[in-house]
Formats: sequence, C-alpha cells, structure tokens
Amino acid sequence: MYDQLTNERIFRINRITTARDFIGSLSISGAQLLSKLLLLGALALSTASYGDHNDIKAGTNDFSHYPQGGSLFVSTAFGPDNRLWRIVSEKWHVYVDYSTDLGKTFSAPVRINSKSQRIKASSENRPDIAVDGTGRISVIYSAEGAQPSVLYFSTSTDNGRSFSTPKPLSNNASEANSSQGRLLLNSSDQAYIFWLDERDRTDWRQPGNSVYYTIIDGQSSHDFINQKLSDTVCECCRIAAAIDNESQPVLFARFIYPGGIRDHGLSKTQANGKNPLSWRVTFDEWKIKGCPENGPAISISDDGHYHVAWFTRGSVRQGLFYAYSSDQGKNFSTPLPIGTPKKRSSHPDIMAQGKHVVLTWTEYDGTKSQLLVMQSTDSGQTWSQARSIAESSSGIDFPFLLSSSEGVFVSWNSKNEGYRLIPLD
Repeated sequence: MYDQLTNERIFRINRITTARDFIGSLSISGAQLLSKLLLLGALALSTASYGDHNDIKAGTNDFSHYPQGGSLFVSTAFGPDNRLWRIVSEKWHVYVDYSTDLGKTFSAPVRINSKSQRIKASSENRPDIAVDGTGRISVIYSAEGAQPSVLYFSTSTDNGRSFSTPKPLSNNASEANSSQGRLLLNSSDQAYIFWLDERDRTDWRQPGNSVYYTIIDGQSSHDFINQKLSDTVCECCRIAAAIDNESQPVLFARFIYPGGIRDHGLSKTQANGKNPLSWRVTFDEWKIKGCPENGPAISISDDGHYHVAWFTRGSVRQGLFYAYSSDQGKNFSTPLPIGTPKKRSSHPDIMAQGKHVVLTWTEYDGTKSQLLVMQSTDSGQTWSQARSIAESSSGIDFPFLLSSSEGVFVSWNSKNEGYRLIPLD
C-alpha cells in the first residue's frame, strides 16, 4: 500500500513538471506539439488504468498482501482444473484470487468492484463464489447501495483476469434490503442465486423475511428475473442449499413458525413453472425472540439421500444434530446429537458423495476453537468417532467442505493462523 501511494505521488509530481514543460514550449513546431499532446494523453490514460487496479503481489495464505489485510469471512470453490478460487472482502472492495497448490500460496488478487462500496460481510452474510465447467466465475457479495444492504452479482469469462461491473440482483434493490445470498450451480451450469429480501415486510414488528431467487444461464444479458420461493425465513441465519437429482435447488433454512418457533424446513423449486414446495423438517420447538445467527447445512448425494445438520436450543432438544432422508426429504431419521454441547458445538457443514458422508463443525472450550470432523460410509447410518483436525485461539470463520479430483477438504479461515485448506483421509 505504501508503494502504491508513493508511486501515485511521484506520478502527480512528474505530471505537474511535464505540464509546466509543455506550457513553456508552446512556441515549438506543430509536429512537436502533437507529440507532446500524445504523451500527455498517454500519461493521463496510464493514471486511470493505474487507479483501477491495486499494485498487489501474490502472497501466502495469511492475507498480508491485501491492501487492508483481508477479511475473516471468505468463500472458496474449485474450478474444473482443480484451481482453488477464493473471494475475499475488505472494507471498501471485494477481491478474487486463486491457488494452484491447494491453498499454500495465492495469486495476486483481482478487484471485483472498481468503485468503492461499503462492503457488508459477516459469517452469515458472506460473499460467495462458484466456477462452472467452462471456467466462468460467478460471485455475489453484499454492500451498501440505495438501501443499507444490497446483494450484487459479477462474473468473469476470462479466467478471473477481470470481472463485469457488479449489478444488484434484486429488482427492488432501491426500496428493500437484500442480503445473505447463496450461490450454486446445477448440472447444466445454470447459476441459482437465493437471498433474503425485505420487500414483502409490511409490519416491522413481525420477524422474518422472504426468500427470492434468480437464474443466470451464462448469457451476456443480466436482466435478473426475480422469483419468490418462500416466506417467514429467519432474518439472521444463513440459508443452506443443494441441487437434487432432478437438477432443482433445495433450500434448508430456519423458518419462523406460528408461536415464534424457529425450526428448520425445506423449500424446493419445481420445473415447468410449477409453484415451489415448502415443508417443516425439525420439531425442536425453539421459541426465541432474538437472532440465533447459526445457519444449517444440507447435501444431497447422487443416490437421492438428503443429509442435513442444524443447531437448536429448543424445548425438545438442544445442541447440534444430524439426520438423513431416503425419500427426498419427506421423512427424516431420528436426529443424531453431534459434538459436545458444553463446548458450543455449532456451525456445521456437510458433504455427501454416494454413501460417503462427511460432517464438520467447530467447538469452543473457553480458550481455543477446534475444528472437528466425522465420516460415514453407509449413507449416515453409522459414523466414525469425531476427531479434531485443527484449532485456533483467535477469531474464526465457519468451516466449509470442498471436493475435487484431489480429494475432500475442509476450507477454514482464522485470524492468527490464516487460511487453511485441510485434506481429509
């Protein structure tokens, strides 16, 4: 950052000197005058070009090469060539970089928003990234716009060298907040983007937001057609999503049911313009007027089994739980307790590949946080013992599971240790 500011100051001094020399040479020939005009034009263009990009070098996994030191809340995705892509937000800008050595080092980050915006990022309201089979990169993030929170979309079709001008996803972004986006790709590389939207709230004393979504097919047009999926979703918990065997997205979210109960349910889009479906899944009877800020997880295996994990402090059960369904979410197994409730087990993620299921979460013992993993090889009927694979005594982000031809990994970021991509056996 110091080098960039120093270079800009030197350039401004040189530009002033050049201008004075130019004024003092008005008596020169026309050819010489034209030459100096072209030189000044080139200098002006180089200033604009330089101002659009940070002078940032590649770095390791500690974010020290970022202008403001990076952010705790990052999201990642593997591309078709096993390159690991990462989206990182800072106070005024959002960046994308990549790693070709499984997260040990990263490329120089590329800025997504050329104009400064007040970025809104948190563990639940985080940026997201997806890379399709052609290498096209799609990103979303929240920032202040016409409303305090607006969800933006941008894409890159040149392997991450540049990104399109970010645009609001909500067609009502000037009147209602949109946030907590979730981005995922179906088998045809269509991008589905879901978010919480306040446009339908008429009584602000009543909690809960609507979920809206749009579908992006990769064409150049970015006229985002908004469709409503469901109502009364908890406004502070991140929604989870997965693609089913019919290439339709399924959302698992914390809903607000009658009586102020915040339990979990499924919402599913349907093909051919049919109305979406929504139904309740958990019956923990958690009645709370505050914000849990503890979103769930879902994964759907290629054999059609639904696998879900969630946190609750209801009157029926408390802690972190797992369940599976073999009939497309209509019925679920008896909830299985996960982790140690006294250590605040929470923030799960889950991945199912055939009969192999992996579950990860965090626990805190009052001194340090631990990252735990357990695995099943029979579609969630039995599980291995939970084991700790990493720890941190600083601030941490949520863990997320990723897979590529190289294997299955946990993506985890912490303040002191930096970003870690941890391979699983």
